[in-house]
Amino acid sequence: MLSLIILKLAVVLHVFGAIGLVGGVAFNTLVMMRALKQIPPAQSAVVAEKVGQGLMWIGTISLAVLGLSGLVRLYFYGIFESGRTLAFWTSPYGWRLALMITAWLILVVTGALSAYWYRTVLTRKLPFAAGLRDLEERRAAQARISAIQDRLAYVNFALTIAAALGGALLRAGV
Repeated sequence: MLSLIILKLAVVLHVFGAIGLVGGVAFNTLVMMRALKQIPPAQSAVVAEKVGQGLMWIGTISLAVLGLSGLVRLYFYGIFESGRTLAFWTSPYGWRLALMITAWLILVVTGALSAYWYRTVLTRKLPFAAGLRDLEERRAAQARISAIQDRLAYVNFALTIAAALGGALLRAGV
């Protein structure tokens, strides 16, 4: 009985994690990025930092919930045993599961890059003695990272949709 409750809780948490992740990534990609291009850069930076902080937390928590609840579900469904064979991973069920796991792993990597590594470059303050050349180098680095983040946002959006579709197909038994 306790096992069934744990499994049901894992399923509910997994669904809420997926909703949080897809919603956050969709909002960032389809609404936020377009809106930020419509306002002046100074205001855009402030809005992006304030709203982006919230989206970062939603994404991090959603990825953690999806990972943990996914592991619990894999255990209860016996995938740790049956997933050791090539036949499992070449089946429609295995392909869809592999799609979700791969998408999750890539999202964890791109999320870590965006949230922690890129963020340190974008928010690092210049020293007091910095000159015009330092400022231009910093601006060029910020522009490069911003362009990479824009591309990653679309990749992340495609990955979340693919993972959600894989989960829906698994759940529907299609």
